[in-house]
Formats: sequence, C-alpha cells, structure tokens
Amino acid sequence: MEVFREMSQRGIVGNTITYTTLMQGYFQVGDCDNAQKLFKQMVSDGVPRDIVTYSNLLHGLCNNGKLEKALAGEIEDAHELFCSLRLKGLQPDVVTYTTMISGFCRKDLKQDAYALFSKMKEDEIFPNDCTYNTLIRAYLRDGDKVTSVELIKEMRSCKFCGDASTISLVYDMLYDGRLDKSFLKMLS
Repeated sequence: MEVFREMSQRGIVGNTITYTTLMQGYFQVGDCDNAQKLFKQMVSDGVPRDIVTYSNLLHGLCNNGKLEKALAGEIEDAHELFCSLRLKGLQPDVVTYTTMISGFCRKDLKQDAYALFSKMKEDEIFPNDCTYNTLIRAYLRDGDKVTSVELIKEMRSCKFCGDASTISLVYDMLYDGRLDKSFLKMLS
C-alpha cells in the first residue's frame, strides 16, 4: 500500500489493473480489510471496475470465508454482488460463476451451488473442469454418490477429467471404504 500511496503522491494515477492487482494481493495474504478499503478507494477515485476486478473481489471474499461482508458502505454479500454485476453492465464469466459455486460449497450450501451451476448453463456460460471438480468434491464429501456420478459423467462428456484434488479425495475415500473403484475409473 505504501508503494501505491507513493505513486499517488508522484502524480501517477492507478488504473483498473493496478487496483485489481493490489486488491488481489491483499486477499492472497488474508487481508480482507485493506482489500476492501482499496476497492472503496477505487470506487471513490472513479476508476472503472471490470469483470476481472469483481471476480477477484468475489474470489477473495469467498476464499477468506467472507461470503457475507460489508462492502462500499452497504451490507452486501458476495452473492448479492454477483447478482448485481449485470446491473453494473458486466457479464459474469466462467471464473465468476465458479468462484460463487466454490463459495457456496465451502459454506456447505450445495443446493445453492447446484442452482447457480444450472443457471450458469442456462446463461450459456459453459462450466470448465474447475467448476465440475468443485461440485464433485462437495457432493463426494457429503456421500452423495448419485449426484457425484451424474456430475462425473457430464464432466467426462465435456472432455474434462478429475483434477489432483478430486482424485486425491477419491483415493482417500477408496482407502477407507466409502467408495468403490468405479469412481476412479470414471475420473481418469
């Protein structure tokens, strides 16, 4: 933040990329307060926000357990922020959707995650391997084998496969007897 202040003192104005990158850095070290202060400063300075800015904001809030957080002077949770993107003239992309789906899964709100997954496909934003793996892990952890199998089959039909984290979870579940070998075959 000192470098940013020094830039401002020298008359160097930060742009969307500058603010977004600094905000992302704060979130990466778990400093949500300074990340949000920086976002508020970005708004007050009139710096345009793009889908990358909002994706980073959503990702940072969700990854730091702040699905609900005071933002820009209003009580706004990450989901409300996500829903307001279109009003701001921004189209959520696969990263934005996957971030919210992951946030819901972390809060054990799988039904909300799956509803958003369905909405994503309705909006013709096509899920990627990360989207599928996030949902599959959430359903596997809860022992919902039926939904897990459906998601794995759908993922495979899109030519995606299980990532290291998903395969590791399946191995652990195979080892302790919660799954059978068919799950590993489906993922590879």
